[in-house]
Amino acid sequence: MILQELHRYYGRLLADPECDVPPAHWSTEKAAWEITLAEDGRVVRVLSLTTGEGKELRRFIPMRVPEHGSRSGTGILPFFLCDNAAYLLGLDPKRGEEKRAGARALHEDVLASCDDAGAQAVRAFFERDDCLEGLDETLRAELTGGGFMVFRLSGDRQRVHEREAVREAWAAYCDLPSDDDVVGQCAITGERTSMARLFPQVTGVPGAQSAGASLVSFNLDSFESYGKKQAYNASLSQEVAFNAGSALRYLYGDLKHRVRFGQTTVVFWTDRTAADEELMMLAMLGDEVDPRVEDTADLERIQQTLECMKEGKPLEGYDLETRFFILGLAPNAARLAVRFFETNTFGAIARHYGEYLRDIEMDGVKPRSLRSMLRQTAPLGEADAVPSTLVNNCLHAMLTGSRFPRALPQLVIARMRADHGDNNPWDMGQRAALLKACLVRDQRIAAKETGERVSSERSLQVDLNEENTDRGYVLGRLFAVLERTQTAALGDVNATIKDRFIGTASMAPSRVYPSLLRNHQHHMAKLRKSNAGLSIKLEKEMDGIMPLLGESCFFPATLDLTEQGTFTLGTTRRGNSFGEARNPKQVLPMRHQLRLVASSDRSNP
Repeated sequence: MILQELHRYYGRLLADPECDVPPAHWSTEKAAWEITLAEDGRVVRVLSLTTGEGKELRRFIPMRVPEHGSRSGTGILPFFLCDNAAYLLGLDPKRGEEKRAGARALHEDVLASCDDAGAQAVRAFFERDDCLEGLDETLRAELTGGGFMVFRLSGDRQRVHEREAVREAWAAYCDLPSDDDVVGQCAITGERTSMARLFPQVTGVPGAQSAGASLVSFNLDSFESYGKKQAYNASLSQEVAFNAGSALRYLYGDLKHRVRFGQTTVVFWTDRTAADEELMMLAMLGDEVDPRVEDTADLERIQQTLECMKEGKPLEGYDLETRFFILGLAPNAARLAVRFFETNTFGAIARHYGEYLRDIEMDGVKPRSLRSMLRQTAPLGEADAVPSTLVNNCLHAMLTGSRFPRALPQLVIARMRADHGDNNPWDMGQRAALLKACLVRDQRIAAKETGERVSSERSLQVDLNEENTDRGYVLGRLFAVLERTQTAALGDVNATIKDRFIGTASMAPSRVYPSLLRNHQHHMAKLRKSNAGLSIKLEKEMDGIMPLLGESCFFPATLDLTEQGTFTLGTTRRGNSFGEARNPKQVLPMRHQLRLVASSDRSNP
């Protein structure tokens, strides 16, 4: 289905006069050098086409050139009128002569009957043995460093590959039947035609080989089926392979159709022209205020639309029946691994995204895109450190309304324990919002499956819920009061009880709470002398919490993952109950009375 939809998408792109997608037998490549030739094939000059300075010097110029195939292995495979110095100039210490001979043979075959002056200059260039004359050692070293080279006839405004006669000669050459062609039935179109031996490579993929990566690839005998090698296993016609590959290249190269999540790159497209819908999809997958959106009117409309999604209001001015195709790809050397493929209407995706916005909503926490939120699960906030499986499953949950993966709350809790100190750059509010989203969504889905209702005693509120008897939530409330008491009594200390004991308290309460309560009595005794009013408030708070723990299991030996999540939410919600907070990122002011539910099914956080 992926190849089928990419094939269809290419047809739409080709019909769009504003789209610069290459036609059949052409591709867009980045050129680094231009060789100016005299009519007799002599090199007049070599011009650098790179832009920038210093580290930015190697910004090659993209241009439409004769199609480049997949060049892998040790074979000789020259490209027509756009190739590197090894093939065009023979600048290769090992196989330079062999590569230049292969390039010469290709250009003679294509341009044999072409009387164009530029074509004849290129043929004369390959016939000369002095093509390197006039090129000093410094320039030769730069040419060997890499980058494609193109030709221009001296005094001509067009490059050789852009001349009409040369274009016609190339088209005629590509349409010639080959003895090596394998004829079969295309799995996409059903037509019986020439099969593709190789799938076009996509260049510029972060983490992949510089030569490019392929979506369809077979490189071992164990992958063969009925003796079919390479892409013949996929039963794709040359037309479909080119169309799908070109569409994928276009999506990768267009910043408005791709978003990167760590090692996973997400590309998306539609089944019809839908500029507004695509802009909203970019905002949902990327950032709410994306730097790629320059129009202030578009930014305002994006914000308004996102607010309507969060509130569940109808979206006006959008085609809700537009179907989106969302493809997640990750590099694996010379191949692209499909991480996920989602397809749904814009209306359904918007509805599910609204659920996501409501799930992560917390007073004092700015709603963020999933990409930004997931960085909170990575050490040092490195986007590349977010596990690919987590990204894939979270995106699936956001787009479909399903449960978030079990690994998400585990990683969030682990990062909150590791970065619990006040002097850290991470946003504990966002992490709490992620935990809340996991718990709320799990409960909502469980309620739909069972038809049960959650009582008020099992609910979590954005503000304090004194009726909640979940032991994780209650223990979190208790820990927050203990920490607040210590801070009020002792002031700033090198290490608070949060710094030293929050990890153990959230996992094995029975190991630390008895000693914490003994120290609490000392802190209360000191606080009564310095701030009697606050000590009374804290005592009343303790009196309200302790009975909720019960008698049979006063301090449990362990808490499961769901209870650890509610523990964290309990500490977060109580931290700002009695005045100013020590760290506004960690402690959230709660004003709204939104009810959120903690999971009663603790096996699926």
